[in-house]
Amino acid sequence: MLTLDIDEDTASQLRQFSELVHVSPAQLIKHLLSEYLEDLADAAAGDAALAELMNGKDDTISLAEWEQQLNALER
Repeated sequence: MLTLDIDEDTASQLRQFSELVHVSPAQLIKHLLSEYLEDLADAAAGDAALAELMNGKDDTISLAEWEQQLNALER
């Protein structure tokens, strides 16, 4: 379990939005954090691919090859 120390304004916004979407604040935070971490992983994969291209380690690849690489990163 993790405890977050957030200011009252943020806590109020969290409560209001969690009521709006009918989930608990804890569930909302868990979902938002999960989505954010997935976005960071996606951005890191894109940065790594761009770095390889810029460093001449790789030319262009087909869409099918790119999908294979992304799927491998998700495992």
